[in-house]
Amino acid sequence: MDFKKFWKESFAAFVVKNLLLAIAIFLALTWITLFIIDIYTHHGEAEIVPDMKGLYVEEAENILREKGLYPKIIDSVYVRDKKAGIIIEQVPPPKSTLKKNRPVYLIINSTQVQKVPVPEVIDVSSRQAIAMLQSVGLDISKIEYKPSEFKDLVIDIKYNGVSILPGTKIPESSSVVLVVGSGYGEGMFSVPSLKGMGLQEAKQAALSNSFVIGMVNFDIPPKGNDADYFIYRQLPKAGTSMPAGSRIDIWLTSSPAKLLEDKEEDQIIILPENDEVFF
Repeated sequence: MDFKKFWKESFAAFVVKNLLLAIAIFLALTWITLFIIDIYTHHGEAEIVPDMKGLYVEEAENILREKGLYPKIIDSVYVRDKKAGIIIEQVPPPKSTLKKNRPVYLIINSTQVQKVPVPEVIDVSSRQAIAMLQSVGLDISKIEYKPSEFKDLVIDIKYNGVSILPGTKIPESSSVVLVVGSGYGEGMFSVPSLKGMGLQEAKQAALSNSFVIGMVNFDIPPKGNDADYFIYRQLPKAGTSMPAGSRIDIWLTSSPAKLLEDKEEDQIIILPENDEVFF
């Protein structure tokens, strides 16, 4: 017996046998892996994505659940003419296919109304002011006319019955009231005392007495909110007889000591015979 030949044949048979076994194991593992992947990914099981634009998330969730899908909100935007909370966009788009247990990404209309700053419309013509307000998404519910030195110019703007300053942020689509000058009124009126008042209070007091606020001066310009500032000086002085619609210039400060200054400004001399006023 040739031992060398026998050993070679046995070794070759062993190698071939193990090689075939390895190939069989590899093919089996590959098939099992693909089978598991098919099950996990629901191969061949796809659903048509419905159109959910204009629906609320709760409605979309019920529809998607029936198809083995689920919603996922990824963002919100504000669209003025759409209902709050409804779906604006979706990914994937309608009529596309999606495997089960996959999310449909949604973008909804924000439930919080966007706020916009009120533009600078004081001393602007009413027509231009209306265009400026509408351009930022505000509505004009009413125009009130008050005596004023300059006819057809805006002298105040009100929101919820309260005067507001340019730059104030209010909800988009809000309605505001424009107070517009109608020219000088008939007769003479006594200028009210505005000392110690804040700017908004002074505006209301001036309008109530048929006057408007003119120049607004700060001894130290406020860095933000002017709520801590009050009037320490005004021209014309309190008690002066002026035509309805005349302007009152004011000076504001945050220092109480300023109220004690300029005592002589309260002295008024009126010459009745020609209605001229000297300070």
